[in-house]
Formats: sequence, structure tokens, C-alpha cells
Amino acid sequence: MKRLLYICLLISSSAFAQESADAIRYSMTDHGGTARSRAIGGAVTALGGDLSAAYVNPAGIGLYKTGELTFSPSLFLNRSKTDYLNTSNKEKKNGYDYNNFGVVLPKDGSYNGRWSNFTFSIGMVSPVNFSNKVFLSGNNNQSSFSEKYLEELVKNNVTDPNKAATGFPYGSSLAFNTYLIDTLLNPNYTIKGYRSLAPISSGLIQQNTVTTNGGIRDFFMSASANYSDKVYFGGTVVFSKLTFERNSVFRESDITKKLNNFNYFESEDYLYTSGVGVGIKAGIIARPTKDFRIGVSYHSPLVYSMIDDYSAKITTDLEGYMGNGVLKQSSLDLNNGSMGQYQYNFTRPSKLLFGICYTLSSDENVKNQKGFVSADVEYDNYKNAKFTPTINSAYNNGGDYLNEVNTNLKTQYKSGLNIRLGGELKFNVLMARMGFNYMTNTFTTSGISNKRMNLSTGLGYRNKGYFVDLTYIYQIWNDAYYPYRLEQAYFAPSYLKNGSSNVVLTVGFKF
Repeated sequence: MKRLLYICLLISSSAFAQESADAIRYSMTDHGGTARSRAIGGAVTALGGDLSAAYVNPAGIGLYKTGELTFSPSLFLNRSKTDYLNTSNKEKKNGYDYNNFGVVLPKDGSYNGRWSNFTFSIGMVSPVNFSNKVFLSGNNNQSSFSEKYLEELVKNNVTDPNKAATGFPYGSSLAFNTYLIDTLLNPNYTIKGYRSLAPISSGLIQQNTVTTNGGIRDFFMSASANYSDKVYFGGTVVFSKLTFERNSVFRESDITKKLNNFNYFESEDYLYTSGVGVGIKAGIIARPTKDFRIGVSYHSPLVYSMIDDYSAKITTDLEGYMGNGVLKQSSLDLNNGSMGQYQYNFTRPSKLLFGICYTLSSDENVKNQKGFVSADVEYDNYKNAKFTPTINSAYNNGGDYLNEVNTNLKTQYKSGLNIRLGGELKFNVLMARMGFNYMTNTFTTSGISNKRMNLSTGLGYRNKGYFVDLTYIYQIWNDAYYPYRLEQAYFAPSYLKNGSSNVVLTVGFKF
């Protein structure tokens, strides 16, 4: 799913491996937020009165009458199951995160007019956490990971062994220098082609471990105006920080265990992506009756300035081929000890949200309210995600390649809907909550899905100026991952089934 823009920095040759799946990873985000909003499936577009509203529909903070300070730590337990070449494997990864923190500051409106109050809010929310670990394995007698190195040399018409040894430091040069890829010679000892020492026809044991970390943290400033407790207007400016770290180790071993100039090879790719972006959000909530609210919110495209730092390494054991034992080489060896780096821009597409909320036994005094039910529909235009080169890009063909990725994005993916339902029942100072969240599949190809479903429940306690909320969310999501891609040979996807348990605690104070 990820090996982002591995650009050759030594010479004019470059090796791109950007995938459209990267754009979906950065765009298919949830709301994050407080334990209360997570417990009701994130259905807060029309609800308001929660810090998460500043991030979802900023009009919702206009319902505040008192100030509020909150913070929300969380724990996650991720479980992944892979199916690759009819072989299943499981992996897990646990950790902690900070879902959000922030402060809400209401201010009285004009006493002689219809503006009841103005409200301001600042804070942070984490809409996505990339921490995960995936392991897959299977037996393959149709293709080898090493064939992508062959295709790179053939595609670039490389006939000079010196160029093969130095021109592709994040790919085929490493394979060439460790003899995983060797030359085919004409009678006059000129190169007529290349071959892989991996014995494909007799079978290979393929294994891939992918560990990812990072996430997106959005820092926001919001303002809302309350018109006669009937209509609420709001806007938010978002400053986003994105980090993604990925380490992928792919290993192929000889299934026969015979002496045939191949025992195993291992390829390790490392990537660290960082980005900063900015966007805006605007919304409105109408309250035609005391019990009923309607909300609409628009999230503008969010434009990131991105930097990739990357490296690659290959280890081979070819059973003494050419008199060698175990050989290792890193891209650092061919790049003066430096990691590769590439700068580009990424646009996270816009979102449009619509929500309704019905309050049970509505009363101006929240202590007398008995609960609510809320529902949201969110439209995500994933096809409008886009990668673009920076103005000072050092490579003329970078823009052409990114245009190709953007074209693939529009053909491989479609827009999606996110449906959120939730509710709360209030028993004096105690609250019980439940929620549901469903993200539709965005793949256009039949048989492959990345749909997601969240089930959530939670409890809350509010009394004497403070509150504590505790929520449990169980998320199920599907995806597909290609360990490698080839232009001239068979390659197989690994189907992923992920399950994540997330516990969120919110502590807040009223003032």
C-alpha cells in the first residue's frame, strides 16, 4: 500500500513507486474527538454542544452557554488478518494516542439585539492513527519480487553495468550489486539482458512484514454566532500535521531447500513522510423547534506540503554464488550516507456533511434533558485527491508521473459515503450512549473492498462543574495490499481484515 516517491538522487534516472492508495490513506479519515462524540458514532453535525463540533460543524459550539476545557487520551489494540496466495496469517499492535484537547470560550452577545452569544474555541483533534502491523506469507511459483528489478533495468534500457550498479540506488542497483540480479552476456561479453537468481518455477516462500506509525493531528481555531437560539453559524481554520512512517521487509526463500545458487533474499524499504497543511470549515445549524435541529457543514480541500525521506537495503544468501557468502547493500552506500528526499504537494479532498438531531424532552436547562438521537451523512469526494510537484522540483518527469498517479486514482477509486448514527439517554448525572459508523467501499474494482464499520458504546458522568466520559469503539475494516507490482508477470494482492479496539477517556471542566 505504500512506498512513496522513491526518487533517485544520484543521476537523472529516477524510480517512482507512488500509489493511488496513499491518497486514500490520507483522505479516508474519521472525526476523532471526545469520548462522547466517539460513543455516538461521530454524529455531531446537528447536535453541537460538544468540543468535537468545532472540528465537524463549527456552528455547533454556538450552543455552549459556559466555558469548557477537555482532554481525551486513548488506548488502541489493533488486530490484522491477511490472506495471501491462499495462506492466512495474523498480527497485532497496541499503543496509545491523544484523541483531542481544547477549550471553548462563550461570550455574551448584544443585549438589545438578537445575537444571543458568540463562541470561540481552539484545540487539537487526531482524525486518524496509522499505527499498525501486518504480516503475510504464501508460496508462489508464478513470479518473484525480484522481477521488479529486472523490469526497472529493461524499462530504462540499461546496457552499461556501471549504470546498473549505481543508477538505481533504491531498487535494482542494490539487487545487481548483491548478485540477486545478474547479467546475460553475448558471445563478445556485452550485456544482452538480465536474469534473477530466484528459482520461480520450483517455488518461493514469500513473506512480508509491514509496520506503520504516525497519524494526522489537526489544530483548529473556531468561531460561532448564535442568532436568537434559532440559527447558529460557524467557521474553523485547520492547521494539519501529517506523519507517516513505514518499514516494509519482504523476504523470499527457496521452497525446495536444495543447492541451486539461491537460499533467500530480503529487501527492506523505509519511508518517513511528513506534511503540513491548511484548510477551512464552515457550517450552519437551524433549530426550527426546540426538539429538532438540522445541520450542514462543508470542509474545504486541505492542501499539504509534503516531504519524503527514504532508504532501501537488500541482503542476499546465494549459496556461494560467484564465491560470495551473505551480501548486503544499502542505498546509503550509493548516496554518500544520505537518505533520499523528495518534496511535493498533496490535496486532501473536500467533504460535505448533513445531519439531523432530535432531543428528548427538550429544555433550555440541560439538566432537565433526557437524551437525544442523531444521524449524519457525509459525502467524501476521494477522486479529487491529488498529488502535484513543487515549483522547485528537481525532476522534469516528476509531474508526469504524478499525473499518471492522479489518473489511476480517478479510475481505481470512487466517492464514498460515511453514515453515522448515535444516541444518548440521560439519567440525572449519568449518561448511556451507543453509536454506529459505516464508511462505504471506495474501490471501483469488484472483489476488493476497503469499507469500514465502527460500533461504539459509552458512559458519562456530569456533576458540579466537571465531567468524565468513557467510550469503547470496535472498528472493522477491509483493504487490499499488493506486496509488489509487475508489468510483465503475475502479481497477487493480499486481502486484509482488520479489527481495532479503541478506548477513549475524556475529562472536562466547566467554568
